[in-house]
Amino acid sequence: MQRIQIPDAAASTTAPRAFSPARIDALKEVANIGAGHAATALSLMTGARIMIDVPAVSIGQLSELAPDIAAPDAPIVSVMMDMHGSLSGQTLLALPVSTARRLADLMLRRERRAGGEAFDLLEESALKEAGNILGGAYLTALSEFLGMQLMPSPPRFRLDTIRDILRDCDATMSEVAVCCVETEFSFEEVGERFRGFFLLLPDSESFGAIFRAVRLT
Repeated sequence: MQRIQIPDAAASTTAPRAFSPARIDALKEVANIGAGHAATALSLMTGARIMIDVPAVSIGQLSELAPDIAAPDAPIVSVMMDMHGSLSGQTLLALPVSTARRLADLMLRRERRAGGEAFDLLEESALKEAGNILGGAYLTALSEFLGMQLMPSPPRFRLDTIRDILRDCDATMSEVAVCCVETEFSFEEVGERFRGFFLLLPDSESFGAIFRAVRLT
């Protein structure tokens, strides 16, 4: 089921009339293409069959989207990259701690390990690589669709609450609607399914450029 969150026009200088169903469908199709590429790359790296689905794409301001990602005080793992090229802004992969730990185990090709909230350097490196793969695949799909050049920075790992992570983003994104891609990971060998979120955080100029490029009514 597709979920669309549309900020009130008076609340955002970048939102009015930008969110037609055709444009939302176009962004979801781009996300599905990126998810397919990421699933292939992650499967090759882990030696396990990983499927990635995109149940929903949401558009809204960060404060509106945060409750869908996690409770304000719940710790999450985030992998953030800056976006350079034709557009500027940031991308953010947000994962529950349990999902991040399982993904790290798969990336490191090891059995499930019990652990608390902390991650060691090897696990952080594995999760940064997973975020790099997923973010890179989404950006590649978006750049091909829009006919723009988009390049990610090296990934940055962070373990914190969603409130604090998005507060840092919100310093520059408070007036800009963002795109949130619900991302569902299926680990077929172990019969497990987990959910994460990929956020595209363009600056105000880039947000407008995306929807000018998507020439749909």
